[in-house]
Amino acid sequence: MFPNLFEATHQYWRQLDEIESRYQQGDLSIEEVDKEVEMLMKQLGQKRRESLRFFRDIISNWISTHTEFLIGFLFVLMVAYSWMLTINN
Repeated sequence: MFPNLFEATHQYWRQLDEIESRYQQGDLSIEEVDKEVEMLMKQLGQKRRESLRFFRDIISNWISTHTEFLIGFLFVLMVAYSWMLTINN
């Protein structure tokens, strides 16, 4: 399942706004704000790690299934580059 990093970030900012309003109203002390913000940062960090892991897995899977294509494409690029070098000299 694709981790929705955009939604997680949006939710993070919404929760920060909520904490700020509670602090402005005097419902939270500065120590409680620090604890809640630290908890929110850990949650968002976890979502970011999940997203990076997901993209890494997708890229790794794509490379392993298209290895022949990549090798052929790199070979064609090398031949084209060599041909360009010989034309310019």
